[in-house]
Amino acid sequence: MSFTNTIVFIHVLAAIIWLGGMFFIALVMVLPVLKNFETHQKRIEVLSATARRFRVVSLVAIPILLITGVLNAVNRGVTAEMISNGSLFLSYFGNILTVKVMLVFIVLVLSTIHDFILGPRLIDLQSSSTSNPDSYLGIKKNRTYVSWLARINALMAILVVACAVILS
Repeated sequence: MSFTNTIVFIHVLAAIIWLGGMFFIALVMVLPVLKNFETHQKRIEVLSATARRFRVVSLVAIPILLITGVLNAVNRGVTAEMISNGSLFLSYFGNILTVKVMLVFIVLVLSTIHDFILGPRLIDLQSSSTSNPDSYLGIKKNRTYVSWLARINALMAILVVACAVILS
């Protein structure tokens, strides 16, 4: 396998792990599995543990994606000069690559908000709900935010994959 193919393989593998994990949590854990737990506290514990573990996986996969993404662009002929003088943006490849990079940035920002702000806030609210009956509305509101943010992030991730397919 050539260096270029190895870099592409590592990039695709890291994308599968990261995006696959995102979709696994959303489609398998949150929807069907967690609803089967009898106690509210058990749902919180399992989701929290899964989120913490996946966060570690993400923190490994994301830098690999960023590094291999840059190497893939360089292997396709992208140079710093092309970016600085704007010639990259005059080609179809350059335009799709630009859209992909912007979408990746959006996914990273949304993931950061979800994983480090809204997700932990929701878990904290749910954990304290047994001692504070007024927190129901806060939980409902935050669950809606987390849910919609995850859906938008999933859509953005699908668009990143679509851009990758176009670029291949």
